[in-house]
Amino acid sequence: TASQSPQADTSTQRRLALVLANGAYTQRAPLSRPVGVATELRSKLAGMGFEVVGADDQTLSGMREAALRWIRLVEEAADAAEEEAFAAERGLGPRPQPLLLFFAFCGHGCADRFFPVDCPRGAPPDKSFCFFEDFLVRLYQVLGGCDDCGRKWPNWKAASEPRVFSSLRRTCTGPADLAAEGPEPLELWRAPGAPRLLAVIESCRRLGKEEQKAFNEQRQRVAQGRRHMLPSMIAMRPDLASLGGADWDAARLSFLARLGAGAPQLLLALSSESTTPSSDVVFLR
Repeated sequence: TASQSPQADTSTQRRLALVLANGAYTQRAPLSRPVGVATELRSKLAGMGFEVVGADDQTLSGMREAALRWIRLVEEAADAAEEEAFAAERGLGPRPQPLLLFFAFCGHGCADRFFPVDCPRGAPPDKSFCFFEDFLVRLYQVLGGCDDCGRKWPNWKAASEPRVFSSLRRTCTGPADLAAEGPEPLELWRAPGAPRLLAVIESCRRLGKEEQKAFNEQRQRVAQGRRHMLPSMIAMRPDLASLGGADWDAARLSFLARLGAGAPQLLLALSSESTTPSSDVVFLR
């Protein structure tokens, strides 16, 4: 009997966007532009076929509720795409296209955390919205499904995988430390293909004290290693390449590229050099 091959990719791509904006701060300097810009951005995204969830001037609970509402939509879309992919393998329909996801935050923030409108100065980390714990981890969990033991990402292969994810929250000695080889890539991501995630952070990205110290120490090591070395030799030493904020952030997230072929593809766009001490990007002024 002749086997049927999956049909061509003719299905409509599911696009989902989450846009958060805070400007009416009560415990710190208010920002006049984030909400207006976010409103315009949501309109443009809707015109591009995105299903948009938005929230403006929210407390921490409001920001988390909006994020969870959007992640539930992503989970529903992933469930539907997975069923379509299985049907396509049996020749019963077209292969679904990978999900296209968009996230944006405009407002005050510091060290991977976004401040709610009522967040006071000097507040502990748990009083702010964390890009990783409140957003990225939850999103990857619904995109990753479960392993044979019913564990969600990042708890797959519990003896080794959490160590990779923990590199996000620990203080590292520099990009070389995070670029080291991790466990073998996992093959547990849900069909079909690799979802595309674009994250735009229109906020100051100041480092915490410990991470700022590690960043400065790494830059000092690079400067010391380049001292008295010929330019032609420096080109042969990638570990001595100039280190900027973008390089630092890329190294901290490098483990996300080692999670298997079906893992989400993340493009992270920051509003300014991430380790500068500037108060806010000019765009917000």
